[in-house]
Amino acid sequence: MAAPLPLDKLDPVEVWKPWVPTAANPWDRKWAAHLYRRAAFGTSAADLDRAVKDGPVKTLDQLLAGQSNAAEMVPTLTDVGKVAAARDGDGTQLRGWWLYCMLQGGHPLREKMALFWHNHFATSLVKVRDPNLMFRQNCLFRTHALGHFGPLLHAVTRDGAMLVWLDSNSNVKAKPNENYARELMELFSLGVGNYTEKDVREAARAFTGWHTNGTGFEFNEAQYDFGDKTVLGKTGPWRGDDIVKIVLEQPAAARFLVRKLYTFFVSEISPPQALLEPLCESFRKSDYEVAALVKTMLSSRHFYSEHAFRKRIKSPVEYALGAVLATYRRFDEDDPHYKVIAHQSLIKWLNGMGQSLFAPPNVKGWPGGRTWLNTATVLERNNFAAELTSGTVWAPPPEMSLFVVSSDLPPPKALDPARALEDAHATTSEAIVDALIDAYMPGGVRSEAREKLVAFVDEDKPTGLPLAHRAREAAHAILTMPEAQLA
Repeated sequence: MAAPLPLDKLDPVEVWKPWVPTAANPWDRKWAAHLYRRAAFGTSAADLDRAVKDGPVKTLDQLLAGQSNAAEMVPTLTDVGKVAAARDGDGTQLRGWWLYCMLQGGHPLREKMALFWHNHFATSLVKVRDPNLMFRQNCLFRTHALGHFGPLLHAVTRDGAMLVWLDSNSNVKAKPNENYARELMELFSLGVGNYTEKDVREAARAFTGWHTNGTGFEFNEAQYDFGDKTVLGKTGPWRGDDIVKIVLEQPAAARFLVRKLYTFFVSEISPPQALLEPLCESFRKSDYEVAALVKTMLSSRHFYSEHAFRKRIKSPVEYALGAVLATYRRFDEDDPHYKVIAHQSLIKWLNGMGQSLFAPPNVKGWPGGRTWLNTATVLERNNFAAELTSGTVWAPPPEMSLFVVSSDLPPPKALDPARALEDAHATTSEAIVDALIDAYMPGGVRSEAREKLVAFVDEDKPTGLPLAHRAREAAHAILTMPEAQLA
């Protein structure tokens, strides 16, 4: 295959046109899995089969819309989350609830965008110290996940968790606190270099008196500065909402957001601004409609090219949930093989991999990219993969169950990687390895890696239970490969 053109040589108009499969580059499991890794958290073999049959257009439309009952599920998800937050002390219940929403909430793209906004408007339970406030903020992200950015930014500006996080109660007319004004411009909308320190100082005056009563927004008129402010070239008796509107009028806002969403959905290799400019223009004209921008990105020729394929490092949530979805099969509830995923079991693993939900490290959020991978976090990923493929990752504490899964016993069929052998009717070492690669790494692995896996599975010619155990070990090996760390 010829090397792709450098990014600065690509036509900015042509690359964002819808991709049309060809005989030489067909819509197959490679590209279907690529779409699911980006627009969701990965997927099951059954969903991949369905996607290949439906084609890229219908599959993306379904991801954008969610399952047919996705909207109906939101009130129930919200009620369960409210209970989890009320019972919580350290965020454990809340984290487990959100993982359930991600895996079984019926709309993985909505949850993926909620995760994006959680990192964009990074707020931590460590400082907020109120699971109820963090829960409400999470619901806010879910509500606006794929909507227009303006209403989301206005809502976040009045959000209780954000007001606590950025010390809004200390923002008073006698001594304005610049925290929110600065992050509004630097991290939430414009980016460094597109505002001045004077803009921050003046904007902070517009947010004086924007306080919280501990449960939500409260305007303290006695602490509000009624004077004129000059922000980004505009002068007037601005209040906080006016500042948000002025910020959204800046051309830099679309550029900042498009680039950040490009990194999240397409590639971590930074493109020239000219390549993104058509997206920026359409984003502005749509009044910052996120769903339309995401659809353009995820249906484009550029997305279905080597410029995007495996050009992002998976976050811990993407890595763990992708591996779970590839392993787990949801049998019908009346089937004897039916098992429920214990979502809480994933929390400690995500914490060890460096992504504790509801607790990004600082106001800039998780930096992502290569920072996800270091000696400690890679070891944690490898250990997680070992326990996932043996079934022991789901073992509850003894006091919570009458039994604990043993590594000496095969996992339940719903949680067993060796199930892929039966599904693919694989009997030879080559067929077994191909079935496992198809399950965990659609799009393939390096030829030398495949050859080593075949030799490993074939060693001593195991049969029966030893062969199934060997297949689980091979699945573990696949999940520790460099390719498995890439989205």
